[in-house]
Amino acid sequence: MKIGIDLDDTICRTTEIVHKKLEEYAENINLNPLDIMNDESLKEEFFQKELKEAYKEVEIKREAKEVIRRLRNKGNKIYIITSRSDNYHGIDFTQITKDWFQKQNLEVDEMIFSVDGENKAKACKEYQIDLMIEDNPYNFKKIRELGINCILYDDRGKFDLKQDYYTSWLEIEKYIERNH
Repeated sequence: MKIGIDLDDTICRTTEIVHKKLEEYAENINLNPLDIMNDESLKEEFFQKELKEAYKEVEIKREAKEVIRRLRNKGNKIYIITSRSDNYHGIDFTQITKDWFQKQNLEVDEMIFSVDGENKAKACKEYQIDLMIEDNPYNFKKIRELGINCILYDDRGKFDLKQDYYTSWLEIEKYIERNH
C-alpha cells in the first residue's frame, strides 16, 4: 500500500516551535507577536531569521517514528507529501527537511514538496496514494473529493470531528491494520 503523510503538525510539532520562536523573537525586539505577523516586513524578517532554525529543531511527534517504521517494514511505501518548498521566503526547505529525516533516523520512500490544497490532492492522485494522513481539514476535503482515502490527524484538540479522525499514531496504525 502507498501511504502519503503530511509533515508539519502530522509527523512533527511545527506549530509549537514556530510559536515559541515567534514569542522569543517578539520579546527580543519588544513587540507583540501579533504585531509581527500583521506586518509583512516584520513577518518576512522573522521568517528569514528564525524559520530555518525552527524547522531544523522541530520535535517528532510521539510514536510517529515507530509507527512509520513498522508500516514501512510491513512492505508499505511511505510518501511524505508536504507544502514545504524549495523557495519559501528565500529558504530551501527541501534539504533542511531531508537532513531532519536523516537526523531522526527515519527512512521514507519519497518526499514530495511544494504541494497544498488542490495540488496536494493532485499529487496523491499522481502518485497513486492509497491512504493519506493529513492534519489540515481543507487538504483532507480536497483529497477526498478526488476519491482518495484520507484520514484527519489531530493530537492537539483543534477539531471536534467524529469520523475519519485520529488523535494518535497508534490509532492510525490500528486503523490501517483493520482496513488495509
